Amino acid sequence: MTRKGIYSLIFASLMLILGIFAFMPIFYTKAQNDNSLSRSDSNFSITYTGYRSSSNVLTPTYKEPVQIIDDEHGRTVNYAYYNWSQLKFININIENYISGNSDTFINFKLILSYKQTENWNENTTETRTLYEETINNNVLENKVLTFYIDEPEEIIENALYGDGFGIYKFDFVYSYLDSDSGQTFEKTLGDMYFAVVPDDIDTINRQISFDIETYSSDKFLNTYYISIKEDDYKYVNPSHIVWSVTGIGKDNTRYVMREADKTGEQDYRSALWPSYGDNNEKDTERDMYGNDFLFDSNDVEGRFDISCTIYDTEGNIITSYVTTVTTIKDETYSYLWLIIVLIILVLIVIAAIILIVILRKKEKMW
Repeated sequence: MTRKGIYSLIFASLMLILGIFAFMPIFYTKAQNDNSLSRSDSNFSITYTGYRSSSNVLTPTYKEPVQIIDDEHGRTVNYAYYNWSQLKFININIENYISGNSDTFINFKLILSYKQTENWNENTTETRTLYEETINNNVLENKVLTFYIDEPEEIIENALYGDGFGIYKFDFVYSYLDSDSGQTFEKTLGDMYFAVVPDDIDTINRQISFDIETYSSDKFLNTYYISIKEDDYKYVNPSHIVWSVTGIGKDNTRYVMREADKTGEQDYRSALWPSYGDNNEKDTERDMYGNDFLFDSNDVEGRFDISCTIYDTEGNIITSYVTTVTTIKDETYSYLWLIIVLIILVLIVIAAIILIVILRKKEKMW
């Protein structure tokens, strides 16, 4: 190789090394932003960031794009995957650049579509507007919204809430009056899909036990709130955790919880709640699934076995647990009412005697 060729090779190598170092800051910046997902145009931008806690940002994972099977447009979706057990909330940062714009901006809204499923090929079904705001004179403050994946026991003011695991599709839509045409248009920044993934039931094999809280109704019949003590099954698909009730009433009638719990036409047991699970005002089908269960006998006195059975994806039983409760009125309540009635009668008799004595004294004075 000639000296000129050697110099050329060395120069090319140096340029290659310099080029690699020149691009390193770009790769680093991208890695730093991998925990946030955003959509934007020249007027608005929206950024979604998942958190395990207030100071612990989560980085979503990605897989092969998913074909939505029942979408009329035949779209493919590149989900941001989060584990349900880790994701507590999503911060949604909305920024705008509309000040001084010749168009007149009217409003914006954040729309959520959702479905509770583990099949990421399915389409979302439930749609609601999470947040909306009217824009006046193209003046709008930037917003930071907090979207909690699960609804807590104590509701936080101005917070938004999800429904646990499943498919979440966010869409930011705004409307404006075009200064050139004088027409009103609606524009979207584009969908953002999240897959909130439950724990794999097939990897868990743990016996369970119950926490039981007892409440009393106006008719002195107990109701029971029963929950699984162990946290192992807290973030699995609730459909794997099935509750059932069987019992005998005070009049020896045999009961199940719902009509759907009967084993066939020859099952003559009565249903405590005939429409339980039929989306009536009191109950929904989901009440018989999940980590907790509220048992209300619908004013029937009796003894009832409440069982919780956990199944794997093949329908095999992993574990089960049973507890027995009673809704028979405590006899002490009857005695209490009897004592109260007797006290009232005694007071009435004493009052009557006093009244008679006073009246007699008045008669003697006359």
